[in-house]
Amino acid sequence: MAYQVFARKWRPLTFDDVVGQEHITSTLSRAIETNRVAHAFIFTGTRGVGKTTTARILARALNCEKGPTPQPCGVCNNCKNILAGSSFDVLEIDGASNNKVDDIRELRDNIGYSSMGGNHRIFVIDEVHMLSNSAFNALLKTLEEPPDNVIFIFATTEPHKIPATIHSRCQRYDFRRIGAEQILQRLIHICDAEKIPYDRGGLMLVARKADGSMRDSLSLLDQVCSFCKDGIREEDVRSVLGIVGIEVYREIISSIKNRDPIVPLKSVKEILYSGYDLHDFVLGFEDHIRNLLFARIPGALEVRGIDLDKEIIDLYAQDAKLFPETDLLRMAEMLKKTESELKWSAFPRFLVELMVLKLVYMDSTVSIEQLLKMAGENEPTSQKQNSGTATDQDSKKKNSLTTPVADSADQTGLLSGPKPEEPDYDTDNGSAPVNEVQEPAENFIDTPAIVPRDLDEHWPAFIEYLTHDRPNLGAFLSQASLLGVNDSAVDIQFGGESGFQYREVTRKQNRDTISDLLHKFVGTPVQLRITLGKRPENPISTFQPEPAPKTKTTTINEEIEKEPIIQTLLDIVDGQILS
Repeated sequence: MAYQVFARKWRPLTFDDVVGQEHITSTLSRAIETNRVAHAFIFTGTRGVGKTTTARILARALNCEKGPTPQPCGVCNNCKNILAGSSFDVLEIDGASNNKVDDIRELRDNIGYSSMGGNHRIFVIDEVHMLSNSAFNALLKTLEEPPDNVIFIFATTEPHKIPATIHSRCQRYDFRRIGAEQILQRLIHICDAEKIPYDRGGLMLVARKADGSMRDSLSLLDQVCSFCKDGIREEDVRSVLGIVGIEVYREIISSIKNRDPIVPLKSVKEILYSGYDLHDFVLGFEDHIRNLLFARIPGALEVRGIDLDKEIIDLYAQDAKLFPETDLLRMAEMLKKTESELKWSAFPRFLVELMVLKLVYMDSTVSIEQLLKMAGENEPTSQKQNSGTATDQDSKKKNSLTTPVADSADQTGLLSGPKPEEPDYDTDNGSAPVNEVQEPAENFIDTPAIVPRDLDEHWPAFIEYLTHDRPNLGAFLSQASLLGVNDSAVDIQFGGESGFQYREVTRKQNRDTISDLLHKFVGTPVQLRITLGKRPENPISTFQPEPAPKTKTTTINEEIEKEPIIQTLLDIVDGQILS
């Protein structure tokens, strides 16, 4: 007899044998016991989780000679025929290759025939989402009102592609991914029954590589058994499945902590030359970082669904102390980005090498609390001693924000000579010491200290100062005329044609901004009064922008004459340019 692979040999025969789908098998068993079996089902889920297997078990449970029963005997003629795929009452159809409307019409014409010894006629359509819209429409009426002994079972990995009209006529059962621990227990049971030597670590690698699919795990177990001679060992499993060992990732993590790029680059080279897939390496690295994140949470590794040895958990806990959670999260983001870019890269090796270099030279994350603490520790002692009371601090802050700078030497803060014992004051304005000015010097360039009554002479300079800081407000205010100035107020007026500029300038936010800048420009608070009316005939001051320099205009003929090629052509043919 030909060799039968594990995926076929160990296919479940009863509901109890189905691994990880108890929520479905128990529901179907009770439905059979209470005679509440629906006429149509949709079985959804990823590959290899038991959809078609459960459909066959349900078919045998309904057509068993001792049933309907949740425990089919497996020895009667109906059970044997269904297992062998030769039963006339159970028809399995591949929806991918029989997806036309004519195929469904033929199926619909055969539904009316009576069963050939069984209690029900069962139609199992695999990959039902591959049917065309016309095929689904042809199935609707029959699906809604089938004969009493007909049951439909639709299996699919993409239920969102099934029309809602089909969904509403079926009971839907979602098959879950199977946990690695459940797959591991099944693999141990099979190895014990087949008398195959193994170690738990090797089978765990197979279970994790299967990614929730029991069928994939059995296929991988077949492959590993063919490679291993003296039993399944972890080293052999890593070699045949291309799984990078944890020690490689630990070396890379240690090198990242020490900022040593040599070891990671060497590891990438060895992985590539050893025949491993770089995509699998990055996926394994992602899983390693994930385990480090869980290791920082007490007890998380034990409950996350992956059975790890105590020694491995201790290694993860040890490496997790090298980085804070924020750094590990940033590493995971870099790995995820590289993993998504690998499939499109023409030079994947360089992409992976670039990733490990980014990890090596990545700066450590610093929280705001740490920054504030470091700023407090680095504050000069003299500044701490002179902090004074809250009132003194507010007074100094106010003076520093409102005091103009008297000369260019004070603007830059480069005061020559030794520091005097008493600070120098600007006696003209009675302002605060120039040594305490905190405002950046560039805000006061070309803004000499003036008194409000002299603002009529410096109004153009203020417009330029305002334009430098707020170009839009400077442009708007340049359309206004200065009407009057006294020691505490400035009157400006817009003409009737400048209504838009008036509305923009008198907005609260813009008006406050202009007042603040005028305060800084003059050095003392000044009230700003803005009106809209007829433009005055004799204003005190009106901003006149400098006229743009006149440019010499040239005609098209003059431009053409400057082209050397045109001039050469004219000389050859003895021609001239017509205007």
